[in-house]
Amino acid sequence: MTNKNSNSKVDKRFQQVWERFKDHHKTEGFKLVSIFDIYLPFWQCKQNVVIEKEMELDRFSRIILELINNKIKSHAEICAFLGINEDSFVTVQFHFLLKNDLIRETQMGFYEITHEGLSFLQKKTKLKNIETVEFEYYITEKMDYLKNDLTQDFFDPNFPIDTQVSAGRKSNFSGYTVMQTHQIQKSEIAKEIPHKQKPPFRFVSEQRNNFTVFFNKQYKDKNFYDFADSDLEAHKRSICFYGLLYENENNRDERILEIRQSQKSLKNFSNSELEQILTNKATKYLKENADFA
Repeated sequence: MTNKNSNSKVDKRFQQVWERFKDHHKTEGFKLVSIFDIYLPFWQCKQNVVIEKEMELDRFSRIILELINNKIKSHAEICAFLGINEDSFVTVQFHFLLKNDLIRETQMGFYEITHEGLSFLQKKTKLKNIETVEFEYYITEKMDYLKNDLTQDFFDPNFPIDTQVSAGRKSNFSGYTVMQTHQIQKSEIAKEIPHKQKPPFRFVSEQRNNFTVFFNKQYKDKNFYDFADSDLEAHKRSICFYGLLYENENNRDERILEIRQSQKSLKNFSNSELEQILTNKATKYLKENADFA
């Protein structure tokens, strides 16, 4: 950790960061007094969710659908047109089309296309299937439970936490290095904001709209449908950033704890980018925990 108010005694590891950002808040009346590694708390969560997934129609099913739409409606006629036996494997395709309401049986061995089937053929709708999958995601630790802070965010470590960053920065982002909190060597911890309370399923369910948007952004071929159950598995995780502590030169009680990316926070580190969301959270935490730094 750096020695406050002494640029000459800055730890060598932080020297370049100090030189680059020491005057970052100078016009606002703040000076940089300390730089350290800071471990921020996150929760790695897993739960089963029900999703809608787009399905591709196999070649034979599509041909059957097209034949029925073109007035070849009997099982026998369709098999004769395809040059196959009536009891061949294509029977599975008939069952699939019936099950998904793309055709209906008008009488034994005779079919007609449904509105859904016609819409599918005309590429106005897509075929979807419902299934249950395990979904893994991360949640940032809430910094003040007593004040009912609902700013907890869902995030994927492969994408920036600051979602409003430019397209260029997103494309160059390598992903966060997430550490198992219990495996962090205590001797190397400079500052650590502790985990407080494991996120309950109730919180996630109350954030259903945000959760839906978050899930659907992760997958182009899946849509969140519902939670499969109320089981939520959560484990303590940490990400190490640079913590830059600034003090107001006229009021030392007024401080900013700026959070920036470091070699320990990114898989492929290239720049000490500012983490605005985490900076806001950390500064808020600092105000409520004056002895933290």
